[in-house]
Amino acid sequence: MLTFIIQALDGIFTIVFVVGIGYALAKKGWFDESSSSLIAKLVTSVSLPLYMITSLTKNFTLEKLVQLAPDMLLPVGSMLLAMIVGVALAKLLKVRRGRKGVFITNFFIANTMFIGLPVNLALFGDESIPSVMLYYMVNLTFFWTLGVRNIVADATGVREELFSPAVLKKLWSPPLMGFAAAILLIVLNVQLPKFLLRGFQYVGNLTTPMSLIFIGIEISRIKLREFHFERDIVGGLFGRFLVCPLCVLALVPLINIAPISVKVFTMQAAMPAMTQMAIVAKQYGADSKYAAALSFITILFGLLVIPIYMTVVNVWF
Repeated sequence: MLTFIIQALDGIFTIVFVVGIGYALAKKGWFDESSSSLIAKLVTSVSLPLYMITSLTKNFTLEKLVQLAPDMLLPVGSMLLAMIVGVALAKLLKVRRGRKGVFITNFFIANTMFIGLPVNLALFGDESIPSVMLYYMVNLTFFWTLGVRNIVADATGVREELFSPAVLKKLWSPPLMGFAAAILLIVLNVQLPKFLLRGFQYVGNLTTPMSLIFIGIEISRIKLREFHFERDIVGGLFGRFLVCPLCVLALVPLINIAPISVKVFTMQAAMPAMTQMAIVAKQYGADSKYAAALSFITILFGLLVIPIYMTVVNVWF
């Protein structure tokens, strides 16, 4: 067990080191709101899609991807279960209107890309990428359908259609496009020219360090003195770090999946809250300050929780 703890801490310390660079530079004034947005766009729209193409085509075959496809049943089942628990707990705690939708969504939606991807890469390497993307696709789909629907219904009393054109447009994001392109190349057994593949790899390698620096910048803006650990915050932490990952572990005996997927799905479920919740909450008149506070607090607590779950999945699986 000591070996797994050391391995977990080693990966976390690497992550914290790079996050610390972003934090320190932000505190020195190197980054403002526009530069932070630029990094987010650069990673999401450019480096991450290219990273998906190079990593998947380099490390995986059609046969291996087909073997992993049924593993998607676990994130689907675990997220639905976590959402049900969130709805029940929101009623039990009497979470007030404006926060209820965010509270429930936080139970089953995690930050699986900006934080989940670099964490899993640091802990499990390129082998984790297909499982990371499987969880990401389910997480993204559920956020822009069930999650947004919860937030909008709570704020306005109006429930959007689950698969409206606007929702489908948001689902077709650059990372998902990169993933789809990689799958197509693998299925067709197409080899990219070496010069192009090398260029994709150079740019794609920016993904992990830039994502971690972005996280450091965001953490630097947290003003802890403005946060109060009220009931809704504590309940949100409970849902994010206990209910969601435990729902994954509870369904593992019922669904036969690859060991690497068990580890990745558990880690993905234990990631901090999705930062887009605050944006959606602001857009539709929900309590965006609560959503932002929940996002930032879960990032801080994530640094403590991730090594614990890393140890759990390595000991159990």
